[in-house]
Amino acid sequence: MPPGDPELAHPEAAGWVLGILDADDADRFAGHLQSCPDCRAAVAELGPAARLLQTAAPAAAPPPDLQDRTMAGVAKAAAAARPGGGGGWWRSWNMRMLALAAAVVVIAGSIGAGLLLSRPAPAETYSIALHPGAGLVASGQATVRQTSNGYTVQLTAAHLPGLASNQFYECWWIGPRSPDGHRAVLSAGSFIAGTSGTATVQMTTAADPDTYQTMEITVQTASNTSPGRVILTGVAADDD
Repeated sequence: MPPGDPELAHPEAAGWVLGILDADDADRFAGHLQSCPDCRAAVAELGPAARLLQTAAPAAAPPPDLQDRTMAGVAKAAAAARPGGGGGWWRSWNMRMLALAAAVVVIAGSIGAGLLLSRPAPAETYSIALHPGAGLVASGQATVRQTSNGYTVQLTAAHLPGLASNQFYECWWIGPRSPDGHRAVLSAGSFIAGTSGTATVQMTTAADPDTYQTMEITVQTASNTSPGRVILTGVAADDD
């Protein structure tokens, strides 16, 4: 029996090698292979490339209509190029074109899935409305944004009370209490205000507002390392 010519194989050969034929077509083509040396030659030629594709990217299902749109485009191009439009026009198809079309289906699906998997999650943002402590008229607002290194805090406060020369304001994150009743506390930074009692500052912190949900602005001195008198307080609200 003369060797088959992959250029004369049926178009389904590329789909068979890449495993994209539906169940009925795959069954019919499996029987056809027994009697078609051209298709067997095409399967043998395209097999190594198909196996390479299977290891080149993670397996993923392409969008539902990608295969149909790709194959339809190739079929249209082939029909336009066929000489005379005879009944055996499919034999003028170049098997490498068909393999490329099928590969586009497989690769595009894998790349799309890979992009979805590698896309970073949107950065979390939080808003904190700050309310004055007892007997005070202070007010404030904080915006917290997640970054690759932690969180940035943009804080604006007004009507802050005046401070002594050895005092300053400090921003604290307050977390849940431990079993023995102690609060988890982290500092986000310190600042001072002008004579008008207003301040706009930016700080950074590693405290996750989902855990350290309460912010306190307190009056501190250098000798006091725990939160002092509370001037403003508020709870972080997730903006998402």
